[in-house]
Amino acid sequence: MIDTPFKDARWLWIVQEQRDERDRRVRMRKIFALDRVPEKFEALISADAKYTLFVNGEFVHHGPARNTHPVWSFDRIDLAPFLRTGKNLIAVLGYQFGVSNYTYSYAGASGVIFRAPGIKSDNSWKLSEDPGYIRAVAKGSAQYGYQEFYDCSKGDRSWFMDVDYDDSQWQNTDGRAAGVMPWNTFEERNIPLLTNSMTAPAAIVAASSHEVDPRWRTVQSVIKSFHAEKADFRAPELVDDPVCRIYDFGREVVGMLHFVFEADDAVDFIVCEKLDGLVPRITAPGSLHTAYGGRLYPVPGKNNEHELTMPWGFRYVLVYNRAKGKFNCTLTVRECRYTLKNTGTFTASDPVLQKIWDMCELTQKCCMADSYIDCPSREYAQWWGDALVQSQNTFRLANDPRLLRRGLRTLARQLTPEGLTYGVSPGCAHLCILPDYSAMYLVTLLADYQQTASLEMWRELRNTASGIISYFEKYITADGLIPFDERYWLFVDWCPPLNKVEPYNQIVLWGIRSAAKLAELSGETEDAAILERCSMLDARLTSAISRNLQNPSPHSAALAILLDINPEKHDHYLRDILLPMMHGNHDHPVQPDAYFMYYVFEAVKKAGLPEEIISCITRWWKEFADAGLSTVPEHFFSEPMKYTSMCHAWSAHPLKFFSELLLGVRQITPGWDIITFEPLQIPGMKFSGTVPLPQGNVVVEVDYTGKEPVKKIQLPPGVICR
Repeated sequence: MIDTPFKDARWLWIVQEQRDERDRRVRMRKIFALDRVPEKFEALISADAKYTLFVNGEFVHHGPARNTHPVWSFDRIDLAPFLRTGKNLIAVLGYQFGVSNYTYSYAGASGVIFRAPGIKSDNSWKLSEDPGYIRAVAKGSAQYGYQEFYDCSKGDRSWFMDVDYDDSQWQNTDGRAAGVMPWNTFEERNIPLLTNSMTAPAAIVAASSHEVDPRWRTVQSVIKSFHAEKADFRAPELVDDPVCRIYDFGREVVGMLHFVFEADDAVDFIVCEKLDGLVPRITAPGSLHTAYGGRLYPVPGKNNEHELTMPWGFRYVLVYNRAKGKFNCTLTVRECRYTLKNTGTFTASDPVLQKIWDMCELTQKCCMADSYIDCPSREYAQWWGDALVQSQNTFRLANDPRLLRRGLRTLARQLTPEGLTYGVSPGCAHLCILPDYSAMYLVTLLADYQQTASLEMWRELRNTASGIISYFEKYITADGLIPFDERYWLFVDWCPPLNKVEPYNQIVLWGIRSAAKLAELSGETEDAAILERCSMLDARLTSAISRNLQNPSPHSAALAILLDINPEKHDHYLRDILLPMMHGNHDHPVQPDAYFMYYVFEAVKKAGLPEEIISCITRWWKEFADAGLSTVPEHFFSEPMKYTSMCHAWSAHPLKFFSELLLGVRQITPGWDIITFEPLQIPGMKFSGTVPLPQGNVVVEVDYTGKEPVKKIQLPPGVICR
């Protein structure tokens, strides 16, 4: 028998004749008895694609962490807190997307596997298709999952709540053995289990009583009815017998909606992130953007309850009472986020700066699940162009490199034949292979070393790095530049007027130098050849970029400063390109988006002008707060981006700059053994906070409300402040 943590356990699933697995759910039950409740009862569980685990009617966890075949992730969970003396019920709802998306790659197989002391998934378990789910519904987005339709009159919750539920008509199955393809090897998630706290809405903020779309019952997507109906949203107290109510959770949330409701007919629901006045900002007809929602059919005259299967990101929920008349609804959301031990803090006397920090902190937390994610409202996907910024945000909130490391490993398992990483992994994002993101992969390998002072990840992923370098070696031209490869996507930044080839080559150079530094530090036999290859590429790229950098964009000017290219021109780049752009209203002809402003700010920081960075952040990020958002959006506001994500961690980098510039704590050596303390002292203001390091927390106070500035710092043991 193959050595596996699931020895003797089986992959359980009900195989359909047509093998149509799209948006499919299978229920599973196992009854067992205990003479006493043990102090610890450790279970291992996994599923392809997802599971929701209940024990004795209580929600336990939603998993597993995303991964790529043939290495499959499993979770280790202590079930002791959920057990009792006598009969116990383990219940699992297995979920299968049935198609690949930007979070998952479908391999034509489904199942749930489980093992605990004295228990394993085998033919003693009872399985049943869940009859309540209606599968022929629309997708919520091109990149993620489906809308959810459920009929409470055909399905119920007692199957996972009632030990004595009658499952005599359910099936038994022998299942497939552990260690079979497409799950050849198991890997523990090595990141914390997700949170599962319940959050209620803050208020009902709008309602509408309008003529209902006569086709509502037959449309596949609830978004179509939204566009067909001419809702007139007003304050709820001004609307009698409303068709639709808008619930506001008061902030962005990421998780599974939970309904307890009474109605005479169907209840439709749609989620969104923003209201324009009282009008929901819902994706335009025919758009590829977000269209998440669904429908619940009740048992009339009874209290109905249902929790959605998959997590979504949103702030507002539109709830439609299709029958009008009698209606009661209690909403909550089960928040499913990364469990972050958040010790990094920031407090400012300036309410604008405080609001910006709070928005950025919530954004980063909403964009952390079983991986770094962007657009939790639409994609829920791990884009590696965001990873450097997300890692730096994380390190200002907690000394936790685990999501960064898990992402580096995941990307290394999905490569092109020429060695490029995918821009999104795991998944089917074959349109999203970006050579500049592969270069950023090398940069993030160095970022892991800078935080941890460990070469573990470099040595583990050295071959992946070598493959990326090979691609750039193959396609560098005689003039020393790497051209745009039309097979792939050259992103760099959301900035249509930008000539992207120039900053692309600079990003490649950054990646090459990052790999060279790691190879030099590692010093093993395999590193010598990589270092030599990187040195040759560096010389050619640096010379060519220097020659061609005549009229640089803000993007190229910033990268030139960071990479020490044409140092004699840095003052020109700063005074004539970057600072005038930062003094404007993000309306430069070649304006870096919120994402790329991270690199602009890094260049200006290197030039020794921290006050310019704080001034720009205060003005530009204040616009997000003034718009009533709880998180920072993907882009600066503009009409073409009307339906963009309102929660995107690549825009949350003020976390890093507030920590470094206002609290004044900057890293000097890898692992943070040596730091500097140079807070920006602004008359009339005071700041305080903590900066988490591997050695412990740095505690800072800066007060300039008196005649003279006062600054204090407490260091953890082993940290030197210069």
